[in-house]
Parts: sequence; structure tokens; C-alpha cells
Amino acid sequence: MSFNKIELLAPAGTPDALNAAIGEGADAVYFGFKDFNARQRAKNFSYRETEVIIEKFKQISKKAYITLNTIFEDWETDRVYNLLKYLSLVKPDAVIVQDFGIINIINKYFNNLKIHASTQMNVSSSNGVNFLSKYNVNRVVLSRELSFDEIKEIRNNTVSELEVFVHGALCISASGLCLFSSYTDRKSANRGYCVQSCRKIYKSGKKNGPYFSTNDLMLIRQLPHLMDIGINSIKIEGRMRSANYVAQTVKAYRYVIDNYRNEGEDAINKGISILNDDMARNKTTYLFQNKNNTDHLMTKQKSGTGIYLGIVNKIKKINNDFYFSIKNSSASCSINDILRTQSIDGKKRKSFKIKQIIKNDNNIFIKSDFKLDINDAIYLISRAEQKAKYSHVIPKNLKNYKRHPGNKLAPFLKISKKNKSNDYKLKNGIYVKLSFFKDIFLIQAIKPDKIILTLTVKNYEELKWNINKITFKKEDIIINFEPFFQQSDVEDLKRKIEFLLKNNFKDFILNNLGQVNLLIDKKVNLIAGPYLYSFNRYSIDFLLNCGFNYIVSPIENNKKNLFDSTKFFSKQNWIVTIFSFPELFYIISKINKNFDFNEITDNKNNLFNIVKFDEKLTVIPEKPFSIIDKIPLLKKHGIEKLIVDFSNIQLKKNYYKNILNSVFKYEILQNTTRFNWNDGFYRFK
Repeated sequence: MSFNKIELLAPAGTPDALNAAIGEGADAVYFGFKDFNARQRAKNFSYRETEVIIEKFKQISKKAYITLNTIFEDWETDRVYNLLKYLSLVKPDAVIVQDFGIINIINKYFNNLKIHASTQMNVSSSNGVNFLSKYNVNRVVLSRELSFDEIKEIRNNTVSELEVFVHGALCISASGLCLFSSYTDRKSANRGYCVQSCRKIYKSGKKNGPYFSTNDLMLIRQLPHLMDIGINSIKIEGRMRSANYVAQTVKAYRYVIDNYRNEGEDAINKGISILNDDMARNKTTYLFQNKNNTDHLMTKQKSGTGIYLGIVNKIKKINNDFYFSIKNSSASCSINDILRTQSIDGKKRKSFKIKQIIKNDNNIFIKSDFKLDINDAIYLISRAEQKAKYSHVIPKNLKNYKRHPGNKLAPFLKISKKNKSNDYKLKNGIYVKLSFFKDIFLIQAIKPDKIILTLTVKNYEELKWNINKITFKKEDIIINFEPFFQQSDVEDLKRKIEFLLKNNFKDFILNNLGQVNLLIDKKVNLIAGPYLYSFNRYSIDFLLNCGFNYIVSPIENNKKNLFDSTKFFSKQNWIVTIFSFPELFYIISKINKNFDFNEITDNKNNLFNIVKFDEKLTVIPEKPFSIIDKIPLLKKHGIEKLIVDFSNIQLKKNYYKNILNSVFKYEILQNTTRFNWNDGFYRFK
């Protein structure tokens, strides 16, 4: 093995975590502000604190990366512009971003800022990495769903810097593709407000459990392989975690990086022993070694982080204070340790420091700051004895650090001629979207203006064998590519594209940047799908300049933002979904066999359906999204290409007819939801 220099990148959600990261030897730290970062619930940092951190880091040869890794709406354009202007003055080592609009603003006005593409961008192929490199993105944080072989192949086919997550929490849904929290609570993961729907308890029949909860990633044994192939940075997840967690994880990975060359396996074993005190969940290598692995699911235990101590079995009130005992706990805790409680339904979580422990009636009782309930789960999340005293990066006196973003208006966006019209003409009308090839024959009863067919594994095979039996013209069929596109799929998709082009398909909806390079030089019509997240004028401008001719508005969008962001462009560019069963989880891991049921219910009695494909599992709501009655409003604003999406359901002819007839009459449908259409994203007050 050859060993290349690799950066150890640590999270910081608080000043204490920042101190721990530097104290234990991190090369770089990533952290964010209260706005526009994917961990809005972390304490995060002020502008003054950020300025001093960046200054101090330059003095000690450490790197500071600022997280702006959420999407932004059009009304926030001035705020984003001013924030980037501030960063261009304080000069962090890079800005981690998700939104194409931020890439666009940086390239237009602040090209002294280095850009790192967040894992939320769902970049899973060298095609995606190389595409972004054209727009001055010099590092990509790869999706966590990739195997080592895929990462190695990406490394061999790109010169950009690559960053890989090696430790911390996992999402059951593919990176950047989860809509569950947004659909149920208006708290979008794409805005940094995820309510961790994957950790919640769901009911199926008479059983219930956290069916989608995952163990934590740990790739410390695989670290030498990443060093060997030339990965530039390894990343620890955890801006919502304690300083103790940051200290232990940084210490472990630092030890392996520094000592593996001389100590080999002994260094790895030492690192693992250090990680025994990271106060986190059980560990998994996820899909890194085996794409068929399912040991990342933790459906038979509580979903919280920390050392699980047990459940509350007795509660006493002594002198107006509450005390509790834990049933059959084998782990010990001490004064000043920090515990977290979690209610049986997973909804209520509180943390407190142990101030008193007493023995009463042959039981150990712990004093609590509040009243608990019987069967609440108890976790040890920090030991007092492990709290080291690290030097403080941020001084108490910040009076000399005065830079602030300000409140100037962003420059007027000049739309290029190319972005006002295009040479590919899609007719106005109703576009019916399908995820099962057989449904093409069912919808002949009422023919739509266009069909959108998702290119699943099965659909491609059926399309291939029935290419001459389709009663619709090829020019009336739009091929929709899936949003997750990994390195191992590249050659297969190339063959499929060759077949489609040979058979005169010309219209393609792309949902992943890695797919663009496969079609950009072909004489075809490129449509930016909803997973390319065009929420503001700068992201729209970016996509149109990349070669897209039309844009499908994200289903999370709201009416005000849709009309505000599109007013700068030709209304003919827009395609809007008016009916859909949104994909809330988009799961690529092979967990189909873990589900012998097809429905789940949450604690609010909302029903969700589990839909299984060869290459994915998805969860959709029983209650669809509908703005069918808003068609006149859309047309008034010049938007007349409308999608009626029947993806992921077993479509019946009568149901199809009823929905289409409602579309023609602009009817309000019963038992549907507006999603974000009326109220928009949740805003922190």
C-alpha cells in the first residue's frame, strides 16, 4: 500500500465541539451559521465567532469550511448574496453548498471563494464530479451510498478533490432525496430542519418499530484503503453531537492516520477501542464493502444515540424532586454524567446532567430535572470523567471582530438570450407520469398530451421488447431518469441511452448531474427534473445555462416562490406537477426482504405505502398531493405544461379516468394535501 496525505475533517455544532476537534488533531473543521445550513438545530456560530475562527485557524494551519448546504428560495436571494459577500471578506478555506444558485452567485461575483459540493447534491459518479468541475467546484463530498470499488473508480476518472464520510449517522433515504419530514411537518431536510422521520416509530398490523432507523457508519478499518487510492479528505458526521463524541472520533481516526504505516492492524484496533466511548449507535460499514448489506438497519432497538442504559421502571418524588430507577441496567453512570431520555413513541427527548444518585429500597435512583414516564428509554451521552479541558479557539472578547453581512440588494440578474427561449418545443397540455410500463396501455382511454415514463430496470426491458407495440408516438413519450445515479450504473445507462436514441426518443428528464454529460452533446431535449431543486432565479439560470431547455418545478415548491422565481424567464420553460404521490423515502439499499408488509402508520394515523422495485424501495403517502383546482391560476401565469403523476401506485382504469376528468374540470379533490403549495417551507421564528 502507498499512503497519500489525507485530511481529517471534523464537525462542530458548538464552540466546545470545535475546541475538542482541534485539541484532538483535526486538520479541518466544518461548521455553519443559523441560516442556510443542513443542521439548523445545532447551536452553530455567529458572524463574529466565524471571523475569529478563520483568523485563528490560519495561524495554526487548520482549515475552516463553512456549510451553506441547503437550498434557498427566491425571496432570500439578497440574504444569500450578502452572506457570500461577508465570506469573501473573511476568507474561509471553502464553502460547502447544495444549491446551484450559490454556485452561480459565487462564480459571478465572489470567485475568490472555493466551492465544495455537499453530499446533499447526491453526486455518486465521476460524471457528476467532472460536470461540477466545469463550474469551479474543486471538491465533491461523495454520496454515502457508494461502495469502495465505486469510489476507487471515481477517483481514477477525475482530478477533482474527493471527500468521503467515514463515521457518523446515516440516512435511510439516498443523499438529498428525502421528502418525508417536509411532507408531514413542512420541515424540509433540504432546508436543514429534518425531524428524523426515519427514526420514528411506525405501526404495521399489530407490530410497531423504527423500521427505517439506521446504525452509525464506521469505516475505520477501511481507512487505509481510502488513503491508498488518494481520497483527499475523510469526514466525520456529527454537528448535532456532543463535544465528547467529536473528541473520541477525531482521536480515533487521527491515531490510525498517523500510526497505520508503522503499526498496521494494531493501530486500527487501538482506534476502535477509542471509538467504544463515542456514545453513538451500533456500527455498520453500510454499502461500502457489500451492496447487498442490510446490517445498517437497527429496527429491533431504540433509535437514540449514546449508550442505552435501559427503561425507566420506577419513579419517586422526594422533597418535590423527581427520581427514577432503570430496569436491569448493566451500565453505570456517575455524578455530572449527561443522560438523555426518550419517550416510548420517540417524540419527546430531553437531556440533563446527573446531580444526585441515591440508594432507596434496594434500587439506585437518579435525580432528574423533570418528571419522566414509565418505559422512557435512558441513554448515557457524555461521561464527566471524559471531559478534557481543551484550549478555547474563540476568545471571550470579540469586540475587534465586527464584520457583518449587511443588507445590500443583490445585483440584478442578467438573463442570457439563450435562457429566454430554446430550439426545442414541448407542447402545452397534460403530461401523465408512470412508473410501470404496462400502464401505457391502460391510459389509452383518455390520451394525455405527453407520457413521462420512468426508466426503471423492468421498464427498460419491457420497452425494449415491446418497442413496436406502443400505440403512442415516440415524440409523445418523455423518458424520466431516476434521481440516484451511481458509478456502477454508468456503462449500463450509456447502453440504454444508445438504444433510446436509436429508436428516436428525444425528450429526457434528468434528475442527477451525472446524467448530463451522457446526453449534453446529443441532439436531444434536456429537461431538469424536480430533484435538481430549482427554487430561485440563480439556480434556474444555472440549469438553463448548463444546457437544459425546460425545468420541472420541485414538488416542495410553493405558489409564491414559483411565480417569483420564474418571472425572469420564459413561461414556456416551466413544467409543474399538479397531482402526485410523492416519494418520501428513496431507498437504494437491498432491504426489500426486511418488509413483509406493504403499509405503515405513523403516530398521527397517517397511512403510507411501501413500494418495492428491483433497484429501490420507496415510501409514498396514502393521501396524494393535488393542486388540480389551481390550473386556472397556473395558466394565468403562463404555465401550461402540467404533470399528473401516477408513479408508484397500481393504477386502475376508473381511477385514472376520474382523476383526468377532474383535471379537465379543475376540481378540488377530496382527501388530498396541498403539501407546501400554500404555506411554503417552515420558517424558524
